[in-house]
Amino acid sequence: MKKNLTWGIMGAGIIAEKMASAIDATDLCTLKAVGSKSPDRARIFAERHPTATPCTYEELTARADIDVVYVATTHNFHFENIAAALTAGKHVLAEKPVTVNATEARKLKAMAAQGGLFLMEGIWTRCLPAIKWLKQHLDRGTIGEVKAVQISFGSDAPARYRNRLQSPELAGGVTLDMGVYPISMACYFMGSLPEEVQSMAHFCETGVDDTAQYMMRFSDGRFASLSASFNLKMENTAHIYGSKGRIAMPDFHRGDHFEILMYDEAGGTTSSETVRPDQHENGFMHEVEEVRDCIAAGMTESPLMPVDESISIMEIMDAMRAEWGLKYPFENARKKKTNPLTETVKGLNKSR
Repeated sequence: MKKNLTWGIMGAGIIAEKMASAIDATDLCTLKAVGSKSPDRARIFAERHPTATPCTYEELTARADIDVVYVATTHNFHFENIAAALTAGKHVLAEKPVTVNATEARKLKAMAAQGGLFLMEGIWTRCLPAIKWLKQHLDRGTIGEVKAVQISFGSDAPARYRNRLQSPELAGGVTLDMGVYPISMACYFMGSLPEEVQSMAHFCETGVDDTAQYMMRFSDGRFASLSASFNLKMENTAHIYGSKGRIAMPDFHRGDHFEILMYDEAGGTTSSETVRPDQHENGFMHEVEEVRDCIAAGMTESPLMPVDESISIMEIMDAMRAEWGLKYPFENARKKKTNPLTETVKGLNKSR
């Protein structure tokens, strides 16, 4: 029998509010605490969630009645917040990106393994029923061999997000904040990591990337063309092209349905089917359920978003940032402090 899973949330921002509502609505899950550096923000947040107690980060990780911590702080704090939770013996679900770079992610993987603790990067779209169905269609060869993936994910970000997105000190930039979604999902759809990556980026006045294009070559001549921007409204669509048909996802950012179109021998469309599985209005509930079920089964990671894959995708983004010359101001200080081993991204072409 599954036991009730108790949660604490680090961070009291917009994304934390969505997760708190998902936890409140999910069976066998209870939100016990919300931590913030601002006592007022924690108190106001907790008033909207009666089971939650406002506290500091230190008080949250010290509580014996919390099983799992959801880290929803800004990117620059992910490593230290996740490390604090793991050190305290808590399972962790971390909002994407799991860390700022692969060195930090590898260290957290080792900490979680040493403690026998669950760790997962919160790419919530992988847990959606529609995405699971889509992946099943791809794996069973519904559209034949997958040859190409195209994804665009962009918007003119509202003012309330701008400071975080544009701040080097907060590890801003479109690649870590939005580009990670199409990169991660392209790898998921292809069922492997790319063998070659080329990229280009435009930078805003603060020096972080606001628009980026990523080109990926996978094994057997398969390709992905991906775009992300927080300064440009895009269609936010995904298209997957196979040898026998194609799959279109009109609302990539929602992930609630897709259309399967099959080809005839002349290349025309012979049939189409729209797939719209039942799923929660708050899509984060599926992610909460995945964490709950994995922990109940004694698992230390999710097969939907394995830790090694999160690290490999972080390596891809590290290599692209290195090409662009984009290093966050705190990264050198952390590198000296942690003294990590230097590793390269295998099979990654870093040519400009």
